[in-house]
Amino acid sequence: MPHRALPTRPARPLWQWALPFLAVLGAAGGGVYLSTRPQNPPVQAAAQARTVAGDWAELRALGPRPVGEPGHARALDWLEEQLEALGYRVTRQPVTLERPFDLGGTVTVGELRVPAHALYGAGGGEQSGRLVPLPGGLSPGAMEARGLRGQIALLRCQDWEDTGLSRGEIVGRATQAGALGLVLVQDCEVARLERVSGTPLPMVWVSAADGRKVWARAGQAADLVSKVERREVTGANLIAARVEAKPEIVLGAHLDSVNASPGANDNASGVLAVLEVARRAAGTPLAERTWLVLFDGEEDGLYGSRTFVDAHRFPLRQTRAMLNLDMVGVGAEPLGVAAHAELRPIAQRVRPGVRLFEDNPPERESFGRSSGVTGSSDHVPFIGWGVRTAFIHRGLDEGYHATADRTLSPALVEGAAAFALALARKTLDTPWTPTEPCEGFSSDGC
Repeated sequence: MPHRALPTRPARPLWQWALPFLAVLGAAGGGVYLSTRPQNPPVQAAAQARTVAGDWAELRALGPRPVGEPGHARALDWLEEQLEALGYRVTRQPVTLERPFDLGGTVTVGELRVPAHALYGAGGGEQSGRLVPLPGGLSPGAMEARGLRGQIALLRCQDWEDTGLSRGEIVGRATQAGALGLVLVQDCEVARLERVSGTPLPMVWVSAADGRKVWARAGQAADLVSKVERREVTGANLIAARVEAKPEIVLGAHLDSVNASPGANDNASGVLAVLEVARRAAGTPLAERTWLVLFDGEEDGLYGSRTFVDAHRFPLRQTRAMLNLDMVGVGAEPLGVAAHAELRPIAQRVRPGVRLFEDNPPERESFGRSSGVTGSSDHVPFIGWGVRTAFIHRGLDEGYHATADRTLSPALVEGAAAFALALARKTLDTPWTPTEPCEGFSSDGC
């Protein structure tokens, strides 16, 4: 009898063949995702046990922190290490700027020749003219009346110290009066390192001893030589945050210092306060709602904070407040806050009797940073983008912008950190309705 054909198994659908492959591929992809996604570093017990005093001893040993200097690079590495040890993922945001570097100079009067140093920010060059001595407090008109136009201004620091004018204002008056250069005799007890701007002319300082020799030749013809090289340098903002953290609070301080200064109060104090907040917030809900930022290039014109704001405009719409700590380690005045109108009552609830002040600095604090809004520190760019800010500050001390800025009080730093921490928490607990920033042409409600 004929054989009956056995029934054949139907062919397996393609998806059944592909399913195991897809499962393996998915597992592999998931593994890659888990292995490459950003991770929070573990919180180290030793980092949480550190103190402000211990942090200052280490940061101070790294040296002055102007952008582009060795101490600055060392500070960036050390600060990143401290923040990561406290469980925050740290991102370096490059900050590029141009800074002047003094290559030396001379003042020559007859056979006298003395070394000179450029005022920070002034242009270099060579000029010749009669040395015109100027008593303190003269207006540009009074300077010109003394025959300054086309000549070289000669000033003694002590004569101008009590006028309350900054170096920038003094230079501005001299250039308005037509000076082609300026020689400042550095005979003040505290040598200021303030930045001047707005002139390509040679502006220099000489030591008190050399200045006496130059002053004895006032009225004579002099040759002024100042060599200044402008270089592009790159620093970095350090942005420390937990991986899933939202920037509901941005809490920051600037990490750079002026030339040749250890920058204890300005602004190691603010940096140390941020580290203290990072320590106290580690492992708490606040860490998941806060970005800690150490800004670079503040002393040269708020470069770091402007760079940060430009790059983070969208997430900053979630920001309830930006808290800026600057000069909080010396008690020139009681701890104060210049805050947005909506933050002032919160600050007063956190600390009844807290000093409230307006951050409307004269030119001596602005250093060419002024724009559409007033202010003197890294909160200013946030104001321009509509973020509510609180500037936490203890006033200008005797060492401000000077080599004498060498000491700070760890207790005062801890007090400022505690206030900032409490203000951040109370701000998060207070109802808030975000407003969209106005762009382009004005419209109703802007």
